[in-house]
Amino acid sequence: MPTMLVPPAFTADQLLELREPGVRHELVCGELRRMSPAGHWHGSVASRIAGLLERFLREREVGQAYGAETGFVLARDPDTVRAPDAAFVRTARVAPPGPGYFPGPPDLAVEVVSPSDRYCEVHEKALSWLDHGTHTVWVVEPMARTVTVLRARDDMRVLRENDLLDGGDLLPGFACTVTELFPAPPRAAQPPS
Repeated sequence: MPTMLVPPAFTADQLLELREPGVRHELVCGELRRMSPAGHWHGSVASRIAGLLERFLREREVGQAYGAETGFVLARDPDTVRAPDAAFVRTARVAPPGPGYFPGPPDLAVEVVSPSDRYCEVHEKALSWLDHGTHTVWVVEPMARTVTVLRARDDMRVLRENDLLDGGDLLPGFACTVTELFPAPPRAAQPPS
């Protein structure tokens, strides 16, 4: 019987040094996963969410917001490094400035669903955040204009446009309607008069 060669596991340090323009990567149990750059609407929604978190945190000293594609080391040997579309970490856990990925999970991970995403992959990633210690995950679906809030595998709640999304015990005082997460669609250009 022929022996199958198993490629060596990729590490977080190797991922940090990887340069492949136009391609994003994550690392799951030592396996390198290539991902296309986000589309413009996805990026706009992710930016809006990060801005709402940042504005809320400017007035309080409860933690740090992180923008899209910040790497979080969730496991070692084999390494897992994942990147949410936005994140929050409580003050007591904020890492000092320096190179490398954040050591551990965020307290809040936000995943924005792209039209090309498969539900099973997004769901698997959301559950992976929880399994690695993330307190809360928001799965934001721009096309359906909903947010699924996950606090445990058996604690999921779907919010619709006019529902209030709050920070719970993680971000007390944070609240916005689901509609506020989505930029207004651009208006059609008016013909010159």
